[in-house]
Amino acid sequence: MKKKILSTLLALTMAVSLCACGSSGGSKNSEGNTKVTLGTTSWPTNMFFYLAEEKGYFEKNGVDVKIQDFTSTTESTNAFVGGQLDFCTFASSETIAPYSQGGDFSIVLETDKSNGCEGLVATSDIKSVKDLKGKTVATQLYSVDHMFLLTLLDENGMSEDDINIVDMSIQESGSAFVAGQCDAACIWDPYFSQAKAAGGTELFSSADDPDLITDVLGASKSLCKDHPEAVKGVIKSFFEAVDYWKENPDEANEFMGEKLGVTADEFAAQMDGLLIPTEDEVVKAFTKADDYSYWGYTQNTVRDFMHKLGVLESNDVDCGDMIDASFINDIAK
Repeated sequence: MKKKILSTLLALTMAVSLCACGSSGGSKNSEGNTKVTLGTTSWPTNMFFYLAEEKGYFEKNGVDVKIQDFTSTTESTNAFVGGQLDFCTFASSETIAPYSQGGDFSIVLETDKSNGCEGLVATSDIKSVKDLKGKTVATQLYSVDHMFLLTLLDENGMSEDDINIVDMSIQESGSAFVAGQCDAACIWDPYFSQAKAAGGTELFSSADDPDLITDVLGASKSLCKDHPEAVKGVIKSFFEAVDYWKENPDEANEFMGEKLGVTADEFAAQMDGLLIPTEDEVVKAFTKADDYSYWGYTQNTVRDFMHKLGVLESNDVDCGDMIDASFINDIAK
């Protein structure tokens, strides 16, 4: 369900005029709540925004949120950077290209961490990442799992030149591994679980370092400046929806599963592979550090990989500058 980071994304997103982000949001409805628009795509934790709407948390927190569903993150990013949305959900790595090209937005919330729903699987004779030298590894180029693979190689003193990467969709990569057509695959669920069930050995999963692959919420800088109470209201509503889900899992999984187009059991299984950070954990993620616990550090690592792969023309943007931690710091007090 993660989306491919293609170099064409740069042209697509930046073809839209880089006006200050934010729709006509900021006006008030008849009840005095601030009207905003939030663009999202099909991903489990994004369904918490629908749950917040259903349970009246947005209204309680002073915001009138219009949720717009998009079929791809390319479309939602286009709309956001083009000034048609006030908020937008992102796979973290997909924030880098539009921001480096001048997108006028801030990251205000980390919504989840991948906790075992994707990883690197190999044949039984391969016992470690270093054993992949000279082997064939299938993954989807420029996807978050491609970046995941490159990070693992780097941490083990290797590079992509040490292996033979075969570019396939994640689904095709999983099928190729199960069919014995490659030595390893870096993939996400359900294909990661299927590959392990077929006898594959898990070399590494996102559960080993949940800080590597995350999802976030972006807000236009104009909204952050002119209507900070609306940004805070959306973030508070997200956490209240998470609390409701924890207290009423059966009902919440049924509702959010229906919104996502899966059964309640399937939704619950997908959530098992994700971590929802607490308010304090988001504060930590947005606090500068020289390791993967800091969101900006992780994104700078991905930025460097994207530059090396030719997806970015330059790697001189500090991704930590995207963060506006003022809202979560205030909420977590």
